[in-house]
Amino acid sequence: MQLKFLSKVTQPKQFQFTPRFYDERKERLELKRAQFDALKQKGMSPDERKEVLRHAMQESWSRTQNSAHIRKSYNIRILLLILFLLGLGYFIFNGLDDVDTVVRKLV
Repeated sequence: MQLKFLSKVTQPKQFQFTPRFYDERKERLELKRAQFDALKQKGMSPDERKEVLRHAMQESWSRTQNSAHIRKSYNIRILLLILFLLGLGYFIFNGLDDVDTVVRKLV
């Protein structure tokens, strides 16, 4: 008696998957090249100039917001590190016996 599931040779499954990759930087560069070529060849209309200016202002605004957020998180980390070091220094200079009393007062 032959068991079908024991003698069956399994084949690996194959997928027809083509990965997609979106490079925002490359797309922005292509847009700027196209705008420069249009300016170089025939000039830009006032509406196109407004659109280019609007896009540049949006990029500048997003970079400013991003850097402000990074700076804020960096400052918070530095502040916490300083507080930790001050607390550690306090316990080192006053002796480690005071740790229990401070912890009991906090809890």
